[in-house]
Amino acid sequence: MRKTIKFFFAAISIFLLLQGCGERGPMGPEGPRGPQGPQGPEILPTSFEFEVDLLPSNNFEYIQPIPSQIEVFSSDVMLAYVFEEYIAEDDLEVWRKLPLNEFNSSGTLLMDFDFTTIDVRIFLDANYTLSGADEFEGLLIRAVHIPADFLSTSKAQQAMQAGTFNDLQQVIGSEVNHLKLD
Repeated sequence: MRKTIKFFFAAISIFLLLQGCGERGPMGPEGPRGPQGPQGPEILPTSFEFEVDLLPSNNFEYIQPIPSQIEVFSSDVMLAYVFEEYIAEDDLEVWRKLPLNEFNSSGTLLMDFDFTTIDVRIFLDANYTLSGADEFEGLLIRAVHIPADFLSTSKAQQAMQAGTFNDLQQVIGSEVNHLKLD
């Protein structure tokens, strides 16, 4: 009797299991649209400024941590500008985008930058051995973080080509948030 009960139990289990493996039925109608969710945060480009000394004692490089208020992802873009001059009659700041080349009697000097998700590095490179004559003190650098979600791919290319900070603001279509570092 036990064997018969086990057999019927196994047969019914296999039958039910195999019945669930048939073809899928037709798709039902689409349900009603759900309510609008809350608006996500607006992600805008953010800039911060810092002063740099590129000297033989620091191997002609300076590493600036990215402020904790800025979350940088590997898909984001970072640009760097060096303060060139202030035109008082127009109340205008002139910023030049890095990298910058300088041609001198020793060869070619390059001021450039790179970044990670945690810092920005400003450095000098040259096709000759750098010396004290190549040092820079008190450079004001403005780094601009542009989140990948903010720009379409075409705007990202235009932002990378923007030669000045004002050109960058025109490309992105808004004012860049500026953080004050303590």
